[in-house]
Amino acid sequence: MAIRVEVHLPGGRQAHAGELDLHLNTGGALVGSTFRYADDYLRTAGAYALCPELPLTPGPIPSAGDRPMFGTFADCQPDQWGRTLLFHAERNIAQAQDRASVRLTEKDFLLGVQDETRLGALRLSLDGGETFLAPPRADVPDLVNLPALTEAAEAVAEHRGSDRDLRLLVAAGTSMGGARPKVTVRDTDGELWMAKLPRPTDRWDVQAWEYLTLRLASRAGIEIPVARLHRVDGDGGRHSILLTRRFDRLSGGRRVGFLSAESLVQKAFFETIDYRTLAETLADHSGRPSADGHDLFRRVVFTLLVRNVDDHMKNHGFLRRTEGWSLAPLFDVNPDPFSVAESTPLRPMGNRIDREIRVLLDTCGSYGLRLDDARQVVGEVSEATAGWAELARDLSLPEGEITLMAEAFENPNRSEARSLAA
Repeated sequence: MAIRVEVHLPGGRQAHAGELDLHLNTGGALVGSTFRYADDYLRTAGAYALCPELPLTPGPIPSAGDRPMFGTFADCQPDQWGRTLLFHAERNIAQAQDRASVRLTEKDFLLGVQDETRLGALRLSLDGGETFLAPPRADVPDLVNLPALTEAAEAVAEHRGSDRDLRLLVAAGTSMGGARPKVTVRDTDGELWMAKLPRPTDRWDVQAWEYLTLRLASRAGIEIPVARLHRVDGDGGRHSILLTRRFDRLSGGRRVGFLSAESLVQKAFFETIDYRTLAETLADHSGRPSADGHDLFRRVVFTLLVRNVDDHMKNHGFLRRTEGWSLAPLFDVNPDPFSVAESTPLRPMGNRIDREIRVLLDTCGSYGLRLDDARQVVGEVSEATAGWAELARDLSLPEGEITLMAEAFENPNRSEARSLAA
């Protein structure tokens, strides 16, 4: 059965975009998909291509062999954490009904995300738009539920989650990506926020350090989401929860189209995409290529100076605005004192671990920058992030963690940045 796809266009109007068919083999694995735009959508003022793989053309559009799911739909599917929740929920339901668990497919994951919390502007239906999938299993939790959500996430991570834990977490949304537990909560004004929860295995206060890093990014002239640090007391002591307001939602519940960098560059599963390639691809798709190119360069400088290792094509995003796609606020930036994680290389075939800021400067033309202007950006970001330790103390972070994090923030690129800006 074809899935009806509707989308919120810039300006707030909801339109019928077309129909999606998913092709599964006998084992339930996704082998391809086909999308067809609705004729009326192709004639609608303000209609846009949902992703580069889906140009605004009539007739069926098949997926490529190495990308069986179109990027715009892959981006609003659950990632590791959300899939874990759906797997556990199905297992518990099957046990309660005394039956074997159903093997979940990509279609189940796509349609299993709660409509209200689904990432981006898409809405999906199997009954011609009468109802949108998935219908709410329960109300989206409020901020006051954060302690209970934290306890539930810890229980699920340790494979001892109850039915109540799963119901609470699934109601809080499953489409936020990544492996860390994330939930969507509602504030007293009805606005949606994403909450990143702690894990029992964390070696430092991950959420507090991400909050600090976002604050530094703002000082460096990078757009960030509205963010708060919320602390709760639990059995293991005080835990931090990072709250960021959902930037894919506007007042009145209007939805904003979202596309990951992975979808923008049409990355294949085993492919490695570098920043130079991303910058050049962005120039072809952005509604404001000069501003976005310069901003992307500033973000890469920032990433190198704070040793952000949570750095891959899923952790850069683009929002659909009236003029086209443009960079979303910065998200998922995690400094790490250990530099063994593979990250996005700066240029094709570049080093994925020891990334040097001089190499980035060599590619500044791909971001639309002259060398002198690029060096100035390096100086500005270096100066803005130099006060990281003072900010950490203002946030009451432990001295032991500050000493540990010096390995991240005082990495060789910082010394190099100072000499380049001199």
